[in-house]
Amino acid sequence: LDELFAADTVILATGFINFNISSTLKSWVDHISRSGKSFAYGENGPKGLVTGKKVYIVLASGGIYSEGAAVQFDHAIPYLRGVLGFLGMTDVDVIRIEGVGMGPDAVTAALAKATAKVDAVVAASRDVAAAA
Repeated sequence: LDELFAADTVILATGFINFNISSTLKSWVDHISRSGKSFAYGENGPKGLVTGKKVYIVLASGGIYSEGAAVQFDHAIPYLRGVLGFLGMTDVDVIRIEGVGMGPDAVTAALAKATAKVDAVVAASRDVAAAA
């Protein structure tokens, strides 16, 4: 938990496995979800204690689950947004690398789209740093 509290930015990367996150990432979530440490119960209900973090979720999948009929099968992003929000991390951005199981052209397109998003994030963080 010390590393999490010390971080300004959190990057979570996982493959889309059986419509959800990897068991390794789920185990990490279980380890950081500690009553009295990362969240607390009060008279108004639970309150997240891990605040002020920028979170990036990088999710790779063989199919496309961000739109269309398959969106109903994406349990990864709703789960992560929910649990991270419960812990106090609500500034969450998603970078998808999807459709990589649909052939070489789809892989190239998915990587180009994800790279463009990462480049935009890096450029924005440089702008913020320069303004500070």
